[in-house]
Amino acid sequence: MSTLVEGPLFDGRGVASESLPSVLVVGVASERIDSLEGVTQGRLECLRATHWEEARALLVSEWVGLVIVELAHEGDAARGTGLSHDGGWARELAHRWPEVQCLVIADHGPTSVGDWPEAFHLLCRRSPVEVVARTIDVALRQYQLERECRRLRAERALYQPTVQARLAAHRRRMREAGGFETIIRAPGSPLEPLCDMAARIAGFDVPVLVTGESGTGKELMARAIHASSLRSEMPFYALDCGAVTDELLESELFGHCKGAFTGASSSRVGLLERAHEGTLLLDEIGDTSSAFQLRLLRFLQEGEVRPVGSNEVRQLDVRVIAATNRDLMAEVAAGRFREDLYHRLTVAPVQLPPLRERACDISALAEVLLAQIASRHGVRVGGFTDAAMACLCAYTWPGNVRELENQITRMVMLATGEKLGVELLAPHLRTDEWRQAPVERRQDLPEPPKANTTADPVEDDEDDEDAGTLRERVERLEASCLARALERHGGNKSRTASELGLSRIGLRAKLQRYGIGEAAGDPE
Repeated sequence: MSTLVEGPLFDGRGVASESLPSVLVVGVASERIDSLEGVTQGRLECLRATHWEEARALLVSEWVGLVIVELAHEGDAARGTGLSHDGGWARELAHRWPEVQCLVIADHGPTSVGDWPEAFHLLCRRSPVEVVARTIDVALRQYQLERECRRLRAERALYQPTVQARLAAHRRRMREAGGFETIIRAPGSPLEPLCDMAARIAGFDVPVLVTGESGTGKELMARAIHASSLRSEMPFYALDCGAVTDELLESELFGHCKGAFTGASSSRVGLLERAHEGTLLLDEIGDTSSAFQLRLLRFLQEGEVRPVGSNEVRQLDVRVIAATNRDLMAEVAAGRFREDLYHRLTVAPVQLPPLRERACDISALAEVLLAQIASRHGVRVGGFTDAAMACLCAYTWPGNVRELENQITRMVMLATGEKLGVELLAPHLRTDEWRQAPVERRQDLPEPPKANTTADPVEDDEDDEDAGTLRERVERLEASCLARALERHGGNKSRTASELGLSRIGLRAKLQRYGIGEAAGDPE
């Protein structure tokens, strides 16, 4: 006689591997049922009932997972068992004990009976004992799965309100952590009205163009707009368009199919598709080619992308935020940027001011950056001395917030005391502060490094009588070169920058530092 099959309910010897419910055998005391009871004896507890009323009482009082019913032969009466072929007992079983499985054995299996509930398993009377044993195993597995599903549904109904409340609180904290509160500014800062405007823009699902010099925090502003928008719970991705070639840029953004180009050994999902229903930041958009600008324009107009090497067009919903340190209007005039794309992106422009135009924010920024840097490197710092903070606030910061962060990192690395003193600053910051400070304040600040008196003097035909450090002499020479070049080109900064090998942003920073050309306006 065969034993029960191996599986999660039974070990290799056919013994129950965990606590199992009882099996209730109801109906005709046939030889097959007696044999089956012999098979399960010692492995599963078998309960016997000769009629349905007795089975009903056992179902109420005992833990039963499976009911095995053998119907009488067709044409025979139910012999007082209450197990008729019309299935009245089956409907009661399915209604009162829906999780209990039932194995029905009849003359011709499923064809000999009508419609039965889903939890009923139908077998022919002539089925081998092995088949019956296997069906018992399956039915008990299904019973346990049903009980587990009911338990999980009950737990879900019990804990769902708490989980939803915690999830809502977490989402609120995420919005606050990534919103405009992360943009450090002092009361009365030029960023105050700018952040208010950006917060209003965030609520409208339109493209945004964030402009400003390098290091002013364009990506931070883009993340704040995303966190304050209706898409805040969806993904945010950033792509530096100036860091990759045009071919790789299209692959990164739109994706590609396997074999689309040399080295494409597998398909790739583009950032636009990954950012579906979210936000995508395209940094340095001014460095892209005309071909890429055309594909981007089509996506902004139609919301469609086609992966490189594919003919399939996909419809996506992505909010695009573009950022650049270039003057896109000048780029359009020079023919290097598409005018139609420019107008598409400037629906909501955000112009970030350089750090030198928000000097009131420097002290607050310095304190926050110091706390972040100290925490990142696991050191304890008590803050800045008054003289060091005065130097930080007086410097023009051509590299903006990024340069300020790098300078504070340098001070933290070199610090040996509790506070960061002025001696930890780079020499050019100390010199610049001492040179620009009023005479009455210079005695409170460190004097700039002196020139090496043992070295041979450097002759300067134009400033022969001037004294000072080597840096001051170089600065005077640099200012003179800038002024002469600007004069030669009639104040045109683009041509001046081209002659001197500078970017327009770098030239503008130097001119503002030396106070050159301020009265002449700002011709391009």
